[in-house]
Formats: sequence, C-alpha cells, structure tokens
Amino acid sequence: MKNYILILLAYSLAAVGMAYIPILAKKLKVSFALLLLPIGFFIFFLGVPIDWPEPIWQHKWVKIITEIIVVISLMGAGLKIGFRYGREHWKNPLRLIYLTMPVYILGIFVLAFYFLGFNGPEALLMAAVCAPTDPVLATDLQLEGDGENGEKNTGLRYLLTAEAGLNDGMAFPFVFFAILWSKTEAFDQINLTEWFSYYLIYKIVVGIIIGSFLGYLYSWSLKKLNRAKDKALSGFIAIALALVAFALAESVLAYGFLSAFFAGLFAQYHNHRKGEEHSKTEMLLYTEETEKFLVTLFILLFGGFLATGILTYISLEAIIAVLLIVLVLRPLSGILAMIPTKFETKKKWSVSFFGIKGIGSIFYLSFALYEGNFESQNELYAIVSLVILASIIVHGITGPRVILYFQKNNPG
Repeated sequence: MKNYILILLAYSLAAVGMAYIPILAKKLKVSFALLLLPIGFFIFFLGVPIDWPEPIWQHKWVKIITEIIVVISLMGAGLKIGFRYGREHWKNPLRLIYLTMPVYILGIFVLAFYFLGFNGPEALLMAAVCAPTDPVLATDLQLEGDGENGEKNTGLRYLLTAEAGLNDGMAFPFVFFAILWSKTEAFDQINLTEWFSYYLIYKIVVGIIIGSFLGYLYSWSLKKLNRAKDKALSGFIAIALALVAFALAESVLAYGFLSAFFAGLFAQYHNHRKGEEHSKTEMLLYTEETEKFLVTLFILLFGGFLATGILTYISLEAIIAVLLIVLVLRPLSGILAMIPTKFETKKKWSVSFFGIKGIGSIFYLSFALYEGNFESQNELYAIVSLVILASIIVHGITGPRVILYFQKNNPG
C-alpha cells in the first residue's frame, strides 16, 4: 500500500507539473519533453518503487502502452490538418514519405550493417525504427490548431504534422520486412510478392479507407444533428473514434495507425466543405490534453529507463552512428524532398532537419522484438534509446527557436 501511494504521488505531482512545464518551456524556448526527462531521472534516484525495466521492459507491455499514445497523437495530427488542404498542399509532405523515408532507411541500414556490425534483419529493423518522425514528441512543432484566422499554414508546421501522420505507412512495411527476414535462414527465402501485395499495399490502402470512412461518417452524423449536440459530442468522442478506427483496421489486419490519422482528417469533412473554421475544437482540445497526460507518464518512465543502465550497451561506434542518424542522414535525405519546393533555403533545411524521434520508435522496436527473432535486443534498445535522447536534446533546444524565427520573419 505504501509503495502504491509513493508511485501515485510521484506521477500525480509530475502530471500537475505539466500545467506549468509548457509555460516554462515556452519561456526557455525549449520543448516540454526536454524539461520532463530529468524529472524521470529524479524519481528513479529518489527510489520510488516503480517496476523499472532491467534494462528493458517486457515487449508486450511496451507495445500496448506506446501504441495507445501514438494512436491518440495521430488522431490529434489528423484533426489539426482536417480536410482543408488540397492536392497541391499534400505534394510536399508526400515527398517526405516516398522519397525521404526510403533514402533515410537505406542510409541507416548501411550504417548499422557495415559500421555497427548488425546482421541484415537487425540492421533493417534499426533503420525502420529510427526513420519515422514521431507524431508524439513532434507535437511542439506541429500545427497549433485547426487553422488560424481562416488561413492555411502550409509551411514548416504543416509539413511536420502531415509527415508524422503519414510516415508509419512507409515505416511499418519495413518493420515487417525485418521481422520476416529474422525468421528465415537467408534473404532469398522471403516471399517478396507477399510482402509487396500484403504488407505494403493491402495494409496501407485498407487502413486509409477504414479511417477515412469512419471520420466521414462521424462528420456526416454531426451535420444531421442539431448544433447544440455538436459540442457535447466533440470532446471525448475523439479518443473513442481514434480507438475504433485503430481497432477496426487492425481486426482486418490493416495498419491501425494510418486509420486513426485519416479518421482525424475526415472528422470535420462537412464543416470544411462549407468553409467553416473551427479552430481548437473540443475534439482537438480533449485529444491534446489526453495525449499530454499520457506523454508525461511515458517520458518519466523513459527517464528512469535510461537511468537503469540501458546506455551501458552503447559503444563509441554507436554514439557516432546516433549522431550521424540525427544530425547528418535525416537532413541530407530530407533536403532531397525539399529541393523542388518554393520555400526559402532556411525553411527547406529546417524541415529536413526536424525528423524528431520518440515514442513511435519504441513502439516499432518492441513490436518487432516481440514478433521476430532478433539476437541483439539490448544493443538495439540502447541505440534506439540514445537516438531518442539525442533527438529530445537537439530538437528540443533548436525546435522552438526555429519556429519562433519563422513566425517573426516568414510566417507559415
């Protein structure tokens, strides 16, 4: 009973602190995750009797916890974008998916295979896990609401929001490829036709269709109801809709993450088709607050996770690889997608640079380690954790300052 009270006290105080941490973070011009992380260290060293991982969590439970957080975050990303952006607006974020993502995955794979000495499946898993921009920890750099003053933000914030919402549709097939590869004795035993048709095409397309349909259906239902009922339905139902979209897609073996994102995109279809602006709707506000609470708990755990000694599996080569992944490979692969855009050079490099890593990477890794046969589990966890830590520090310090710079000098 005493342990339970101590754990409850530690988490509740940290959750209360989240009412003030974003304010402090804004004044210091850093991300709130950067301020939360040391609190996790502090709670660990105080001896709060949480079942800290030694050195890794059970993959099954990590998968469930991170899965829920990512689903809610993807719903929020979809709501922020809504159905207000046309085909021309989607060209830039799609380049980050079909061009930047594969190039980035290839670069990390080569680094992991030739420099770090991982075998093929492990190198591909590391690449697929580290490549996606995290929809959760990238929140600080995303759109702040469903449009402001009737204008569409098609710049840095929009691109990072759209990329974070879409990119698991490209990363997950490669995670599955690594899993399939890990279960074979040789690469040529993988059924490439099955991977392409099922893991790449079917799962993506069906996930998009289910999420789009559910979001559209919800929007249509609001149109048929009285406006007085709109507010009552628009809060809690956002979480419920995200989970329904995710679960329904997963039940037919499609990608639930994509389904949750597209449900958010289409949830205000009829409002946007009428040209109405609903900045910071109850749906979005409720989603953001729920996400913030869950992220608080996770980052505290992640801070303690680092303190347990997972980074003792890190070598000098791994540190060099992490710095290359965060500071070199992402900007170089990102700029390939930005070259055709009309953005100024500074904005092109900013979009390319902010491939933020976070909770999504932990989900992909725990999922793959649970489903596949990978020997270097501790090393993979250690490197991915260091990538996330480096991203929290580097992007946490630079991100808010870059956003502020463009707000002052080049809005959008």
